[in-house]
Formats: sequence, structure tokens, C-alpha cells
Amino acid sequence: MNTKLTLSAALGLLLTSFAAQSSSITFHDDLDVDSVNGVVIEFEREVDLGTGEQLIEVSYSDLFQDNADDSGHWVKSQPLYLKLDVSGNEKYHLELPELYSADDAKDFLQNPVLSLTIDGQQHQDITLLSQSQLFTLLLLNK
Repeated sequence: MNTKLTLSAALGLLLTSFAAQSSSITFHDDLDVDSVNGVVIEFEREVDLGTGEQLIEVSYSDLFQDNADDSGHWVKSQPLYLKLDVSGNEKYHLELPELYSADDAKDFLQNPVLSLTIDGQQHQDITLLSQSQLFTLLLLNK
């Protein structure tokens, strides 16, 4: 009897967790998520998000080749940050602009504006913050 009760409770919790799924975010292939709210994330293309304000750390890297004989070179960013206010069960996607050359990528990193898609419909341009911009923002909000 006790086993049946335990199994029923576990099944109820499992069904409740499916009904109350959290929001999630996916990223362009050239963006790597490093952490969410300080929790390190490794090798994930989709990350679950809780409700409320989220701080997402990402980094950009891409290999550019000028021609077939060129071994190419990497363009990489320092950590970049996105503050995101998550309100419900939403699916977010962070998309880069078209970057055709290493110069395009370097220009992008000077002003990292991306497109944030919410539930595949709403698009808004957002600017990622550098570490110094994030610290300044945090100090001003205290």
C-alpha cells in the first residue's frame, strides 16, 4: 500500500512538472552560453530558465577564411551579458546578424546587437553588455 502511494505521488509530481514547464532559450551556433545566474553551463544549445530576472553570460567565436588557401583565423569575444526578464512559459532564441567576414565580426563585437525572438513571433533587437557595462549597471541600480 505504501509503495502504491509513493508511486502515485511520484507520478503526480512528474505530471505536474510537465504541465509547469519553464521557459528556455536557444542560441545561434556561434554563441556559447557560459552561465545563467552564475551557474556554469557547458555544451548546451538549449537552456531552461526560471521565472524572473535572468543574467545570461555568452561568448562569441567564429572561424573566418578569406579564400580556399587561407587556414583562417578565429574571432572571439570576451564574455558578454544579457539581462532577461522571464515572465512565463516562453521560448526565446538569440540570433546573430549576418557576419560575412572577420571585419564584420569585429565590428559586431564593438556593438553586439542581436535579435531576440520570443515564441517564434516577437522580434526585438537587444544589446549585449560587456563586463564593465554590466558592473556599471549593477552599481547604478543599488
